[in-house]
Amino acid sequence: MALRLGLLLERLRQAKPLPKPPPALFREHPEVRTPLRLDLPYYAARRGGKFILIPWDGYMEEVERALEEL
Repeated sequence: MALRLGLLLERLRQAKPLPKPPPALFREHPEVRTPLRLDLPYYAARRGGKFILIPWDGYMEEVERALEEL
């Protein structure tokens, strides 16, 4: 019994390298981006030091109304 416990403790003391984490599963999906349309209003937002255009949709109208009520 003591021998087994000793072997187990010896194995636990040995440094084992941790497994490498899997590669990130995030990637940019350019096929998801919709083309700009001239009939929709957009607003500019800063993302990572550059500006992107976000369409002004029903959600943004609702947010604008909520902010005006404050």
